[in-house]
Amino acid sequence: MKIKTLIIAPYPAMTHLLEECRLDYKELDIHIEVANLQEAIPVAKDAEERGFDVIISRGGTSKLIEEAVHIPVIDIQVSGYDMLRVLTLGNDFPGKKAIVGFSNITLGGKAITDLLDIEIDVFTVEEAKEVDSLVEKLKFERYELIMGDVITMDAAMKHGLEGILIQSGREAIFEAFQKAKSVYRFHQRQEEEISFLRSLLEEASSNMMVLSQDGNIMYQCWTDFEACPLPISRLHQQIEENECKNEVNLIETDGNQRIKLSTKQKEINNHTYYLFWFSEAFTQQVHQQGFHIETISQQPMLISNSQLMKRCVILIEKSLKINQWLLLGEQGTGKKLISQYIHYRKNNGKGLYASISASDLLAIRDGIDPDVYTLYINEVETLSLKEVQKLLSVVQKLQRKNLTIVLSLTNEEEAYHSLVYHEDSLKVHLPSLRERKEDIKPLATYFIAVFHGQIGTSVIKMKEGAFDLLEQYSWPGNVAQLKSLLHAAVLGEKGYVIGEKLIQQHLDEQKDAEGMKEGNEFLSGTLEEIEQRIIKHIMEEENYNQTRAADRLGINRSTLWRKLKQ
Repeated sequence: MKIKTLIIAPYPAMTHLLEECRLDYKELDIHIEVANLQEAIPVAKDAEERGFDVIISRGGTSKLIEEAVHIPVIDIQVSGYDMLRVLTLGNDFPGKKAIVGFSNITLGGKAITDLLDIEIDVFTVEEAKEVDSLVEKLKFERYELIMGDVITMDAAMKHGLEGILIQSGREAIFEAFQKAKSVYRFHQRQEEEISFLRSLLEEASSNMMVLSQDGNIMYQCWTDFEACPLPISRLHQQIEENECKNEVNLIETDGNQRIKLSTKQKEINNHTYYLFWFSEAFTQQVHQQGFHIETISQQPMLISNSQLMKRCVILIEKSLKINQWLLLGEQGTGKKLISQYIHYRKNNGKGLYASISASDLLAIRDGIDPDVYTLYINEVETLSLKEVQKLLSVVQKLQRKNLTIVLSLTNEEEAYHSLVYHEDSLKVHLPSLRERKEDIKPLATYFIAVFHGQIGTSVIKMKEGAFDLLEQYSWPGNVAQLKSLLHAAVLGEKGYVIGEKLIQQHLDEQKDAEGMKEGNEFLSGTLEEIEQRIIKHIMEEENYNQTRAADRLGINRSTLWRKLKQ
């Protein structure tokens, strides 16, 4: 198969020699057109559209064509023979002589004139528009003969000077033919490789877009979406704000659809490119399985004025290389917040954070998405002893290099000893709020500021007496209960300061609710269990004096002793 080749001759005199040369070179299917500089560009573009494989031209014309088309462009050089021929013609010409042209002509001319000590001056131009003014200047300096390419000849004629056209001979033309064949074959191999890689990319990297640094679309492939699920302007904004780090985020589209967006910045041949991957199926799948996915974009706030809380934070900071954690603490002590803190500190905000109940984790069939870097498992207390053992097995199978698993427990009962004393886990004991009274004031201050920013409440501070009331309370619901109480307080206060009266009112409501709860729990269970609670309560009130306790219960001491033994 012949290589379809277009030769754009910058001057008509060249066509006769080209016609002769192509008869001796059968491997190229050669077509010849005459056009110089800018007028050659539409000719070249038309040839590309018509399926030509390669274009051959000369000098400045070939440079302009090369910038306008995507197929190979070969430049017919000016050979040493060509330069010797024109210098021989001009050498005996009387008066001052000069060679004017682009570097592809003048470099060779300068070498020969210096080597042979020929009195011909050489002038190099960078752009075609420089030629006319240069020739005009040479005329003023009394030069009489100008040698160069077509544009130089046009300028010489315009200013009334003699001119000799530097033409390319057979040697240069045949060299261009040979180069066209070699470059075409190389170009074909590259195109085949690019086509092959593009095909693989379409198979392996769907739902993807690549943008250049100036925001141009370099590549896109969609299988789960009709088009890019985000406006391109939002991707441009990420590039402009330098937010295209190598990370994964959950974002919301303009249609309120949550999707996973993975971004990566890539440097190739000193050019920067931005890769965006989108996934919709991921979030649908994990929500069906009970997962809750989020991006932890900033470090969670941990209040640690108390010594116990400081010890927790120090232990965490020293152990960030560990990939399996067990958080022990009462309900409401902030175990989820601590797991998010561990996630951020270990990964510096990269990757996704997922939380799931232990029972939902046992029910999943698929693995964990590789973009999830931290998995927080709660509600372990709902599992049976057999299920706890199964949970250990599941956790073991999930382990991978970049996944941190954080388990949450409220107590250390014997049923959970396999988790509590597992050799691969680091245990962190979270203190109750009543054990960290020093943290109550800064926690309350922080929550007030959060509510002020999130829901626009008017409260900006709390009186010292109100803080004292908070510190005197036992907080059975821990930090979660404190946050809930303050949320109700800031909504109820129409002024800027919360006082003792409002806090006392909310604390009394809390105590009443706890009393009702205790009453309900006291009467729950079997008759025997209720009886045991009553006996235990009376014994505590009578300071464990069995005689007085038996009298209050209306039974004798031996009956009380027998019931205590049950």
